[in-house]
Amino acid sequence: MSALRTPRRASSSDLVPAAERGPLAARARGATATVAITALCCALSWLVLLHPGFMSPDSAHQLAQARSGVLTDWHAPLMAILWMATDRIVPGAFGMLVLQTTIMWIALALLAQRIAAPAWTKACFLLVLATAPPVVSIAGALWKDVLMAALVTLAFGVADRRLVFWPVALLATMSRHNAIPAVAVAVLLHLAPARVDVRALARAALAGALLFATALGFNALVVDQQTHPEQVFLIGDFIGISVTTQTIPTVDACHRKTAPAERRRTLPFDDDPKVKAVLVAAATQFQYCTDEAASRSLLERWMALVAEHPAAYLHVRSRLAEHLLGIDEAPGNFMLARSIYDPVRFRLEPPPSPSSFQEWLGAALWRWRDALVFRPWIYGALGLVAVAVAALRRRRWPLFIALSGIASECGLFFVAPSADYRYSYWMIVSALIAALWLIAEAIGRATAHAAPRDGRGIDARRRCGAHGIACV
Repeated sequence: MSALRTPRRASSSDLVPAAERGPLAARARGATATVAITALCCALSWLVLLHPGFMSPDSAHQLAQARSGVLTDWHAPLMAILWMATDRIVPGAFGMLVLQTTIMWIALALLAQRIAAPAWTKACFLLVLATAPPVVSIAGALWKDVLMAALVTLAFGVADRRLVFWPVALLATMSRHNAIPAVAVAVLLHLAPARVDVRALARAALAGALLFATALGFNALVVDQQTHPEQVFLIGDFIGISVTTQTIPTVDACHRKTAPAERRRTLPFDDDPKVKAVLVAAATQFQYCTDEAASRSLLERWMALVAEHPAAYLHVRSRLAEHLLGIDEAPGNFMLARSIYDPVRFRLEPPPSPSSFQEWLGAALWRWRDALVFRPWIYGALGLVAVAVAALRRRRWPLFIALSGIASECGLFFVAPSADYRYSYWMIVSALIAALWLIAEAIGRATAHAAPRDGRGIDARRRCGAHGIACV
């Protein structure tokens, strides 16, 4: 019977002489410790320097919901629910900052451990991400966009762990209403770790649809008031198409302003002058409305308007995409180094004064506002290059991470309500992760090629496990 038994498959340890397995295992443990310590130091640095976290009106709105217990779906309710828990342990902003920073650095540590490179290169990978201006500029902002980036990064970090991946993927999907394009790529990596074919694509599409449906069901179950957040971009499209076609579309009275002309806001998101310049005309005065029938009517009329003026719709969306990508200048909210909200309006404690470091950080980032470092299109291009290089080198993790950011940005073409830097944050982070990953591995290969060879002419450093990885 023993002759019929399937031979044991050779493992990577069989390729290394027994006398060397102990030192290689020790080196692997050392690499893991290096990554863990570096990630911990980076996380603590963020928590100390960005304490207690920075809140905008959006952040204050979600904290107010967390404290009142009355949730709406204007923002994805997951952040408010998480804030309910953190606010009981560490009241205010700092608890949420600890949560989203911890998620991000656990995720980055998991990804760094997968890089086929020496331990010091993995540490540099983490340190560059910790100090990169496009990452740090809003790392302390308590926004669902930053939380989404952390959760999607974690989904990639656990993409090879079946039991952990699906809960993390669901949380990432629930973090933003439009998170599913980014999460779907992580799902594809999880379901097709070796090869992508039609069957894998179909399974990933089905799994993504189930995740999205579950997130919608969860939101409907926990929210106390339906606010129809889709009207944010529907109204923006109404305004843009009306300006382009020189017409005034008909909408329900609920969505039309009735305030005196001198008090009217020309746009519901009028804090972004770039969007105003492209989309706003004095004759188009709209407002948000939570009425169910009016919101349904708005959607129907939007569909009819887009069908009637498809060229104008694409023009409006293209112009907004240009602003979102920073073709002309950096998008709005490319940095947040202090809290900016009205404590009376949201019934919260007044925002703390920024520290000396935070004042310096804000001034330094502002001086860079005209530099390319805060132009999302740069990172879109970097992500495409990373996709090409990773595909040529067959490096699946950086390939899929970069694709996830690009997929997320492509989805914004249809649903972005304004030109806001934070909407592109995941594409920016993912492009940097993928590019730095590939650079670290290139350095690892160069280091291995320069290593001395043993008596059999085999590069000792290229043996499996030599750098604390499965195989270089």
